[in-house]
Amino acid sequence: MTDNKIDFITRELQTKHACHTIILYGSWARGDATEASDYDLLGIRETGEIFRDARLRNGVYLDIFIYPEAKLAEPDDQMLYLRRGKILCQKANVASLFLSRLEEIYRAGPKKLRTDEIQALCTWHQKALARIKRGGIQGNLRRAELFPAILEHFFTTRAEWYEGPKAGFQWLKENCPDIYSAFEMALEPTSPFSAIEQLVNLVNDTIAKNAKPADVV
Repeated sequence: MTDNKIDFITRELQTKHACHTIILYGSWARGDATEASDYDLLGIRETGEIFRDARLRNGVYLDIFIYPEAKLAEPDDQMLYLRRGKILCQKANVASLFLSRLEEIYRAGPKKLRTDEIQALCTWHQKALARIKRGGIQGNLRRAELFPAILEHFFTTRAEWYEGPKAGFQWLKENCPDIYSAFEMALEPTSPFSAIEQLVNLVNDTIAKNAKPADVV
């Protein structure tokens, strides 16, 4: 998508939805987008209901959220996906202040899990393994559920923000190449059960060593 098309979408949000502030976020704002990446935008208007506009336009996918201005008054960690957004236009300093508050939330860090919560996650990983081994439709479904869950748990048990699979895998590649390689092998469609088992055992062992529970000083 060219800058001209971004300009067109900006004008459309301004005229069709009365958005006075527009933020481009996600991979296109960060600069690591590929041809397959969505264009993610947030439009802010004075009032109105939350509205989502997700569609294919001119060969690219758009995913646009439109919020009333009041939604930005008290941001929380559920809105951290908007971090590092690029301001396309704004009323006064609405977007700048909002993004600044998100940075404050990010720097404060996520809520820590308790020791029993961390143990429950590791136990769930092992139970998932047992069901995957049995096979069948339920086992195959659990296999699909395990990978995104265990990737997220790797970070949340360390009291770190989980910023999605792209950022998560990049961090593992740079900092824990053994776990990255285990994910890479286990995620192959034809990978044997032993590859998934190795991944679970490696992640659980790492969690046991590096977890930062709330109830331990």
